[in-house]
Order: sequence, then structure tokens, then C-alpha cells
Amino acid sequence: MLITCRINRENPTCFQLIDCKDDNCTTHVLAIINDKTTEDRNMLMNEATNILVRCGLIPKKHGELFSVSRGWCEDSLCVVDRNAAPFFGVTSVGVHLNCFVRTEHGNVEVWMARRASTKSKYPSKWDPTVAGGLPVGMGLFENVIKEAEEEAGIPNTMVTIGAKSAGVLSQMTCCSDGSCLKQSLYFIWDMEVDKDFIPHPADGEVDKFERWSVETLESEVRQGERLRPAMRLVATDFLIRHGVITPDREPQLVKIQSAMHQDRYIFPHKGAINSGASEN
Repeated sequence: MLITCRINRENPTCFQLIDCKDDNCTTHVLAIINDKTTEDRNMLMNEATNILVRCGLIPKKHGELFSVSRGWCEDSLCVVDRNAAPFFGVTSVGVHLNCFVRTEHGNVEVWMARRASTKSKYPSKWDPTVAGGLPVGMGLFENVIKEAEEEAGIPNTMVTIGAKSAGVLSQMTCCSDGSCLKQSLYFIWDMEVDKDFIPHPADGEVDKFERWSVETLESEVRQGERLRPAMRLVATDFLIRHGVITPDREPQLVKIQSAMHQDRYIFPHKGAINSGASEN
């Protein structure tokens, strides 16, 4: 079963459900719009999301909307529900804040957050101190400030003054069956905090916080099972920038850093699925 979008000059834009059994494919038109305004595209994406729910591909709508655009910093074409976004290859954008401590001996320790056991994805796995997706209409640092207060009870003024931008990472991710291939962008901030600083769960998204040594963090990156899989990338970046993983200790560092900044894969459609359509 495949949901695809057809766009051409002769016909209106539509979503199609292509159901193939024993090499026989049947195409069902799910939704059609005659005009290509932002409101029309929003309506179409909402209807397609309803179909995903009805088909059981996602349990429910998340309620938080992600922007859909041709590239980062380009105008938004429409919005899509967060839970449905991976099914349409929409680039996901996240913000991450690493709160770290320098001990009296000069060692670095970082505060990690264990996701609540009630989370629908990766319950009880570990994240950086603060992690959150970027909803439509909100700036990146604005979102860091919001998430820090909501998830970890960190005052707005503390983040505004102390958090320092540390760059952006990107990777391609998909489900275990190869579906939902999409690019993920992770915008990173570091914030050095006092040794007596203790974050605390505030909104139920996090179960607990722990302060890990960089040795523990590196061990989890290399062979542990506690980290949320995508957060290995964020943790590896932190360890490289803070001099824990070095070229002398890690002979594959060049390949690792290249893999931490992946371009988006685009696969042009060919054959029957794209018959009569010209991609925009």
C-alpha cells in the first residue's frame, strides 16, 4: 500500500492510494484540490492524515503541526501533523540543549533525561537534557527556551543568558522496514551550569534526570542500549566538541563526522506510479 501525491499541469493535485496485490495495482483517489493555495494544501494534508489514522498506520493525530517546505529557511508550502510527517518524507527539525558541569577536577559531566515510560516512541530511553520538535510558527531558540522550562523546569532567563549555539546535525532515518525515510535536522545548544544545578521533571515528558560522566556517555554511544537511537548522533557530537572523542583515539573520525551531516536523499519516481505526472 502506498500513498502518493500527483501534481501536473493538466489535472488538479490529488493524493492517491495505490494498493498492490499479486502484481495487480488498483489506484484510489483519496482527495482532490483544484487550487494550490496554502489553505488548500493544508486541507489536503489533513485529509491524508485522517486516512493514515483510519488505516491504523498512526494511532492518532499528535496535534502539533510541522511546516512543509522545499528546504530549510524556505517558505512553508503547508503544514502537517507531527505524527503523519514521516509518512510524507517531511524533514523533521529538533532542538537539543546539553546542560553540562565542569567538576573541581576539570572533568565534564552532562545532565541526561530519561523519557517517560508513557511516551509512545522510545519510552524510558535517554535524551540530552532538553529535546523537542519544532512546531510551525516558532523560532529555534524560542523553542529551546520553551522546552527547557516545560521539560526540565529551567528558568527562561537562565537559558537566554547561558545557552550557546553549537551548530546543526543532520541524518537520514527510517523505520525498521525501510518506510518513512526522512531527513532529521538537530539544532544544538550547550549550556554550562553550576555543580549544584539540578533539573527536575516538569511536564511529565521526562521521568528523571541523571548526571553522566563523559566516559559513561561515550560507553553508551559505542555499545550501550540506553540512549534513544537518534540521540547517539547528538551525544557523539558533544563528545567530539568537548575533546573526548579525538582523531588519535578514533581512527574513523573523518567518516563519523561526514555521516553526522547528511544531505537529504531524493528518489525520483519512475514507471506506473508516476504515469502522466510531472514533479514540482
